[in-house]
Amino acid sequence: MEESKREKVRRRLLEAMPKKARAAEIGVWEGHFSERILEICDPVELHLIDPWLYQPEFANTGFGRKKNETLMDVKYQDVCAKFAQDPRVKVHRALSEVALAGFEDASLDWVYIDGNHNEPFVGRDIALCLQKVKHDGILAGDDFNWMSDAQGAPVKRAVESMVSALGDQAELTLLANQWIVKLNRPAP
Repeated sequence: MEESKREKVRRRLLEAMPKKARAAEIGVWEGHFSERILEICDPVELHLIDPWLYQPEFANTGFGRKKNETLMDVKYQDVCAKFAQDPRVKVHRALSEVALAGFEDASLDWVYIDGNHNEPFVGRDIALCLQKVKHDGILAGDDFNWMSDAQGAPVKRAVESMVSALGDQAELTLLANQWIVKLNRPAP
């Protein structure tokens, strides 16, 4: 089956990521992109973080749509089964701020953020991930131009705010709707 345009762009993003790294994916859903991470990046450790929680207050997302209300446990169980035989994969069924609290600061090489795109959640994920990735790590994510009726483009604002705050310690690259921020912060 031929790759869609989106899949091609996401593959290009993954090809730019460090190999044999300690990585995390926030917002796993059914684990399809997780499979691509494993295939292309061959991480030594991949943390899959998702609450698999129905949240109807976010009807503008997959996890807030009524049709998915009863599917969250099934999606979680399917992801666990899909990666059960891969010792590199650690599944965390928790909100990102809860899961990330269990990681040591500067312990990850990179994180892919595709969780709740609404504010303040996307900004919080970025701030937490900045603590958890190494000084020269990478934050990347999906849906840079995602539009919320009430909030405009919260992912774009959060990423641009981070890059602005970090100045020359962060380099933003856009690949269509995917974003990559390479960090160049002083070593601790």
